Amino acid sequence: AMFVQIARDPAGRRDLILYGVGLKLAYCGVVFTHWVRHDIPSLWVWFAWADLVFLALFVLAWNRARPAASSGPQRG
Repeated sequence: AMFVQIARDPAGRRDLILYGVGLKLAYCGVVFTHWVRHDIPSLWVWFAWADLVFLALFVLAWNRARPAASSGPQRG
């Protein structure tokens, strides 16, 4: 449901994009740590690689959904 809300209004739900980034970092961190230190089924490793791609896309979306910066007070 969170991802649908982000897709409908990325700029308005920019805060949720950061939450999604955190979820992707957490999942990848757990899976890759277990992959290096222990044995883990390859299915989870494939999902972690896919999540790295989604992580990069989330960061890109977060950067593009920045609110428009005002140029300061207008003098007239």
